[in-house]
Amino acid sequence: MPTQKIRKLVYILPLIVLFLLTPGCKYFTKTEDTQLKDANKLANEADALATKIDDAYKQAAQKDDEINAAKKDKARIKKLSDEQVTLYDQAAADARQAAEKYDQASKLKVDAKYVEYLNLRAQYMRKHGAHLAALKDLAAARLEAANKPGKASRDKQTEAKQRAERLRKEVDDLKAQADKLQKEIGDKFKTDNANANANANANAKS
Repeated sequence: MPTQKIRKLVYILPLIVLFLLTPGCKYFTKTEDTQLKDANKLANEADALATKIDDAYKQAAQKDDEINAAKKDKARIKKLSDEQVTLYDQAAADARQAAEKYDQASKLKVDAKYVEYLNLRAQYMRKHGAHLAALKDLAAARLEAANKPGKASRDKQTEAKQRAERLRKEVDDLKAQADKLQKEIGDKFKTDNANANANANANAKS
């Protein structure tokens, strides 16, 4: 015969399980809040990298004007081209890192719409990285064509240019999709996270 204590446990355990599985249970809510907070942290880090990438992209684009102004000064053209290649190379690496962070954030337990947005941002950053790598190749091919004129170097430059233009269109398309979705969701998820933290702080003080 089961003891009185065992009988009590038999009755209590199902109630505990039911309590934990009840939607909105504070323990599950806390976990989801933490997941959202972590996702936002990763997304913010990726956004910071995206800003850094934009700055590098603008600096690299300005090098084109300086290279054109250098005309036949081969030493200066090489210096500027090398600087441009370095900028594109670092920006491409940052884009890959940003894509990884968006990917990590999308795998956390957050709203499906937020996951969709994070996935789009990851795709955009991966494609942006490929585009920046193509621009790096174009800069190198252009320098080679200037130093070693001929069909081979011209063909290499043409191929790099066409690849960069194709990738740019794909980048613009993905960015437009991500921007559209961002307008739809606004700051909803970050606001939810902020409210959750505020409530947690209030509960801790009471």
